[in-house]
Order: sequence, then C-alpha cells, then structure tokens
Amino acid sequence: MMMKIRIVFKKTTISELKKKYEYIANNVDKLEETIIEDLKDIGLKEIQSSLNSSNFETSEPISIIDEEKSIGIKGTQALYDEYGTGTVGANNPHPEKDSAPIALNDYNSGSTIRPNKSNNSNASKEGIPLNGLYWTYKFEGKKIYTQGRPAGMHIYKAKNKIKSQKDKIIKKRVGE
Repeated sequence: MMMKIRIVFKKTTISELKKKYEYIANNVDKLEETIIEDLKDIGLKEIQSSLNSSNFETSEPISIIDEEKSIGIKGTQALYDEYGTGTVGANNPHPEKDSAPIALNDYNSGSTIRPNKSNNSNASKEGIPLNGLYWTYKFEGKKIYTQGRPAGMHIYKAKNKIKSQKDKIIKKRVGE
C-alpha cells in the first residue's frame, strides 16, 4: 500500500522563517557576545565553587582570570592546585595531565622529594607513613610536611560544565 506524506507550506510559515533568519543574520555578533557571556558565567561559577572547596595552603592565593573571551586561574600554585602533586596527586590524578598546556613532570618527581626512613623522624610525627614520599615547604612561618595534593581540576570541571550547557544556552539565545 502506497502512503503519501506531505508538508504544507503556508505563506505565514515561510515569512516567519524568513524574519527569524534575518534577525539572526543581523544580530549574530550580539548573539555571539551574549552566548559567550552566558557560558563564561557558568564557567566562572564552577571555578569559584571548586576553589572554595579547595584547601591548598599557600602564601599566594589563586585568583580567577576573567577576560573578554577567556576565563582561568592564576598564581604561583595554580598548576599544582589544578593538576595535583606528589603521592596524593598520583592517587587522584587529573584526567588531562599529559595534555597540559605546559610539560608537567611525573607525580613524585623532583630533588626535594624524599622517603620517610624512620618512625622517629619529624616526618613520621607529622603523619607521613614509613617509606612514604614527602617534601616540606614553609607556610606562615611553619614547616609543612606534605605528600602532595589531589588534582583540584577547577578548569577541567568548568570546561565540562560549559560543554554540558552549551547547546542549551545557544538554543535559548537563538530562540529569543
């Protein structure tokens, strides 16, 4: 049995489509700016939330970059906070560490990293397990013993949040 499927075009449908197309064509720059701002806001909120939950002790805080068409983080410790360090970082790695914008060393690499060789050491007193790798740094005049930190993934989380919301934002703005 043969079936027919038809689409009926009405003059009003065509003229509505034409008006919408003309509006988008005439306002593409404004739409682009609005979409970028919406996506930046989503990313900035995600970065701020992620930084707020981070407890990395550092003398220089990590700050947020908010430029015309980009967002990010900056500070002397920003890379360590994003990608993680040491044993803790190796156990909680950043999924994109190998494709970072700059070459990063393997976790637990560097001349200051050493094993805790004694149960009576200062490292043991500070909670570093026997044979655990650690290093020290100064914070507010105090010597800190650390095995590193997990990857904070602030930018990674923001990027994924933006990707998940992108189509929704574009449809919303174009639909307006």
